[in-house]
Formats: sequence, C-alpha cells, structure tokens
Amino acid sequence: MPGTSETKYSKMKLVVIDLIGPILVPTWNDYVYALVVVKVSYQYPVRCLLKSKEKAGDTVRDVIAILEY
Repeated sequence: MPGTSETKYSKMKLVVIDLIGPILVPTWNDYVYALVVVKVSYQYPVRCLLKSKEKAGDTVRDVIAILEY
C-alpha cells in the first residue's frame, strides 16, 4: 500500500471527481450511476446517486458551488 501524501492543498485547489456506472443492479429508485466528488484540502466527500449520465454535469456544477462556499 502506498504511503500517505504530505502535500497540503489550499481550498478548492484539487477536487477529485469520479462517475461510476452504469451499475448492473439498479437501486431502490432506479439509480444506476454514482457520482463521487472529493475536496482534497479537507478530504470531504460528496456522494450522489443519478438515474442517468446526462445529469452528471448539472450535479457536478451544483456540488462545486456548494463546496466553494
């Protein structure tokens, strides 16, 4: 397992985004994608379930706006 990075990032300097899916077995409300956004400076993850890949752009924009505040 690699070591832990000691690099310090200022607020919103590094954000990691991952879109996972489609998931083979939909969730209870037919969600088949998972969006994970991590603000590295605070190691704060935001997770969202999506019904379609087309909603990912709007969701990322909303999450980034919230994280910048």
